[in-house]
Amino acid sequence: MKKKIENLIKLLDDENPQTAQAAMAEMLKHENELEEYLAHHQESENVLLRKRIHQLQAIIMVRRRRKKFAKIVKDRQLSLIEGLIEVHLQWYDNDSERSIMSLWSELLATAQRYNPSTLEKLAYFMRKCGFTLSPKDELQADYFCLGPILEELVGADFMLCAIAREIAASRDLEVRIIRLLGEFALVDGEGKILTPKNGWQLIQQIQTQGWDFWDNEKILKLASSMLFLFAVSSDSFRYVSTIGESLVQLAGEDDGIDFLPYPYTTKEKEEKGNADSQSESK
Repeated sequence: MKKKIENLIKLLDDENPQTAQAAMAEMLKHENELEEYLAHHQESENVLLRKRIHQLQAIIMVRRRRKKFAKIVKDRQLSLIEGLIEVHLQWYDNDSERSIMSLWSELLATAQRYNPSTLEKLAYFMRKCGFTLSPKDELQADYFCLGPILEELVGADFMLCAIAREIAASRDLEVRIIRLLGEFALVDGEGKILTPKNGWQLIQQIQTQGWDFWDNEKILKLASSMLFLFAVSSDSFRYVSTIGESLVQLAGEDDGIDFLPYPYTTKEKEEKGNADSQSESK
């Protein structure tokens, strides 16, 4: 195997992109054995070799993150914020978990000064911060990614509810995320409801019929699905593949997204010029 990998590495600086891509595809079949070889060549003076080594490392990182994401979402002991960070990294894959967690820690520190220990105080804090619903007729990836929401204070209703729920939990206020008449809101133990609509409106007790409770896994799947939808609508081929693969893993399917039409599928194609786009999608 060592000799095979060394021979494949020699092909990575081939001026013919198809030759190099074929070598990369073959190397990725032995992903778990590549780390030592990639590390050795990652600072090579050969510019083309260094570039393709970095491409391989990026592909492996995305693959591992996909696997980690599926495992995290299925974990019943899951922290919702950790899960939302993983969703964020499905789209902004160059961001760091540390930077997003720093934003979250700053928000929690601010929340402590307002002591959001009741639904009324929580509503006041969310209004004071300026958290606002994203436009219903506008589809943007940032509305489903934790980092941009914490920075710009605009997001989808279920994302704002998730943030508010975790803020409440930091003050031992137990609230649950519900979907009522097609919209997301929070409900406390007394049946009072807080909706992000109309500046975080409080609604007194109403009939519980028709309530649909949403746990962490359902929230994270929805966020990922919305990112997948945006990727398709914006022709972001790479993200269609990476996020699509994560969703397929969550569904427990083993066939990947090869059922999708080219160029979304990761299945190898014979069409000329497909080699480059395929390497990005893996």
